[in-house]
Amino acid sequence: MSEQKVRYAEICKRHYVPLQLQPWWLDAVCGQEHWDVCLSSNGSGQVVGALPYCCKKYFFGKTIVQPPLTSYGGPWFFIDPEKLKKPGSRYQQEYKVLEELIRQLPPTVFYRQNFHPDIKNWLPFFWDGFRETTRYTYQFDHPGDLEKIETGFKNTLRTDLKKAGRSVEVHRQDDAIDAVFRLHEQSFLRQNKRPPYTLEVCRRLNAALLQRGQVACWLALDRHSGEPHAGLCVAYDTRRAGILLTGTDPAHKSASAIWLLFWEAIVFCLEKNLSLDFEGSMDRNIERGFRAFGADLVPYHSIWRPGNRVLDIAYRLIKQ
Repeated sequence: MSEQKVRYAEICKRHYVPLQLQPWWLDAVCGQEHWDVCLSSNGSGQVVGALPYCCKKYFFGKTIVQPPLTSYGGPWFFIDPEKLKKPGSRYQQEYKVLEELIRQLPPTVFYRQNFHPDIKNWLPFFWDGFRETTRYTYQFDHPGDLEKIETGFKNTLRTDLKKAGRSVEVHRQDDAIDAVFRLHEQSFLRQNKRPPYTLEVCRRLNAALLQRGQVACWLALDRHSGEPHAGLCVAYDTRRAGILLTGTDPAHKSASAIWLLFWEAIVFCLEKNLSLDFEGSMDRNIERGFRAFGADLVPYHSIWRPGNRVLDIAYRLIKQ
């Protein structure tokens, strides 16, 4: 393990760092040898910023990309807000940190990371030639009370939840990653595709989460046959939870069981006083379902830079 990674692991023990930027998470989804971290220190040697990243090597060169099962990456600050109360002073400090982190990034033919929604400042990346696409997720920022949440539901969602409750029973099973993955996989197989990650990666990450008591999984089982209609897994820390993986049996998609599991996740987060990030797709059909819960629409920055003109054109075509 590099000295930078050792220092970063120690910092993560002393400061809050989001789940998906944790060293053990990156070990699980990237592999221990396929991620590294840039660190920025102040004049006294104290680390004030970090930028972990996952590397992939192809025949045409090295890339930095989002790892599987990981919605967010990019920089994180360790700046005491009490010492920088003036916005201008805080922004100036962030600029210095980000510029130092950018300087440490290895040469790549392509870079893309989705910054955590809490990271609003990407100006130094813009100044250095990076590009940005604004993406959106839905979040409940500390849900509050169930009655308040339910008043924000779309009427059709209430109907779907009642219908699902008549056809399935919800079971909590935190080691059900295999079952959830199989349900998830069916959506891809119907389109003659494969999921962008393997069952093995899901198992590694789930094992790491189980070891730390930071995962909750639910299955919606048919009340008569016991067959799973849908599955959902949530990863969480002391502040936030995020939807890790979901799946629905296409034969029972109309039963709306998956929305009942989202409701279970909301109740779970309410009981633990956690924010819930749907970490949802920008796909219109999926977004419509998330919107029905009445959560807040939250933007985040997807930062990217191709290493040459050919890759620039290729990436733009893929995005379309």
